[in-house]
Amino acid sequence: MARHSARTHVELVEDDGVDGVAPPPDGQPRTTPDGPRPTDHAHPSPRTRRRVLTVAATLVVALVVVATVGEVREAAKERARLAGFAALPQALSPLDAPPEELWTGDTDGLLLQTTVRTAGGLLVGAHAGDDGSSIARALDPATGEVVWEQELLAASDAPPDPGVFAQSGSCLAHGADVPLVACLASDAVAVYDDDDVRYIPATVTRLLLLDPQDGTVVADLSDAVAGMGSAPAFLVLGDLAVVSSVVDGATEVVAAAPDGTVAWRTTVPAPVLPESSARDGGPRAQVTPLGDHLLVATAVELRVLDATGATLRTVTLGSDEFLEGTSGATALVSTAGDRVPVMQFSGSVGEGETSKVLWDDHVGEVPGRWLRPQLDDGSADGLVLTVDHESIHAWDPDGALRWRADRPSSISALTVLAGRVHLTVGGGLVTLDARTGAELWRRDRLVVADAVLTDGRHLLVRTAAPADAPQAELVALDATDGTIAWRTQLPPGVDSLWAVGGLLVGVSSGEEGTWEVTVLG
Repeated sequence: MARHSARTHVELVEDDGVDGVAPPPDGQPRTTPDGPRPTDHAHPSPRTRRRVLTVAATLVVALVVVATVGEVREAAKERARLAGFAALPQALSPLDAPPEELWTGDTDGLLLQTTVRTAGGLLVGAHAGDDGSSIARALDPATGEVVWEQELLAASDAPPDPGVFAQSGSCLAHGADVPLVACLASDAVAVYDDDDVRYIPATVTRLLLLDPQDGTVVADLSDAVAGMGSAPAFLVLGDLAVVSSVVDGATEVVAAAPDGTVAWRTTVPAPVLPESSARDGGPRAQVTPLGDHLLVATAVELRVLDATGATLRTVTLGSDEFLEGTSGATALVSTAGDRVPVMQFSGSVGEGETSKVLWDDHVGEVPGRWLRPQLDDGSADGLVLTVDHESIHAWDPDGALRWRADRPSSISALTVLAGRVHLTVGGGLVTLDARTGAELWRRDRLVVADAVLTDGRHLLVRTAAPADAPQAELVALDATDGTIAWRTQLPPGVDSLWAVGGLLVGVSSGEEGTWEVTVLG
């Protein structure tokens, strides 16, 4: 019979003591072969070191995750901002490096008259022919070639007359769920006789919804706007095409639904002027968006309509007052003493001059004249700027004063971008914080020759060319701090720069009033 070896009970204990020394029983001092070992010189055990390293690694990973999530959120926020910016009429596509010449060509206004950029990138506009016709054309921005065209109005049998100016046509983006192109054209004309202008009502008015890819007619809304009068104009409000014209002195406003029915119709009576008034009532009322509403401005009143055409309120205008413009849901009224917007001249504003303002819920009066932005991306939360002979005043949409700043000697242009107010002043740029009015940066001695353009991240400045230089220079400034991102020479002969459908377009004047365009990208 085999003998079994004696069994020994063994207890496994992890080493929590100092290196090479087993932990002593509880309550006894820790010792070494050379005597007691001070506990403050004890080395951490492997298990303790592992715990410390694990906790440290976890903290590092957590910090990296938090930083990464923050960066991802900021990047997503910036992408959303630039996507919204790209939809603005004067926005340029991103230019992170000096642009190259894409194509050049003589133009009869096709490119510069485009008003819609489709989801597929085509540029669409209405073009009036010398024969009275009106044609919608779509251009390929990469080549300038015509991709499609659609006749809006047939040619007239009447011979051309240099004294007769056709009202031509116009196209706008229409719809959100199903993006289309809405185009209006009519045979209404303006006849110039010496110093007088007569407006002849339309006999034919066409309103079409076009497929943006190939220009085919999706819907003909012409019956909804039949009988429109002189000086027709239109805008898009939601999914409605709103057309206005003058009929027997009154302003008719008709909203056509996508199915061709009349959603609503409103008549604003003809202005009644005193016999002693020398004020011109104008050929038509101005009809313009006002936030989610419409504003109809005649010679004697401002009338606010809701999305159904109902009148929300009216404001009487004085004999010397006129609508200077709208900013979001705010309308501004100035006196007729000088109808030149402040942004277009050196800034002469009379001492004590004021402007009437239609805020959301009341009418107020503010000092100075309205500073009209050439581009406003909405980042300043409805900020409205006015300027008088001493200061720039910044107003919230409710009429409260947000801040006041010293006025530069001259202001030739204004851009509101990413929470900053960029002013073109004298020979340079000054940037203010839209929240406080504090100066953020200044760039002098640029000799700005054009209105400043932007791609949402840079301010693009065409500097004036020296007398002995055939080419001007294009300088891109970082909009956040004014540092130079890049600079390059423009093609010879470029007289001005335009933003058209996201494109940077250099325009050169030729002989006999002809133009040549150079598309950069």
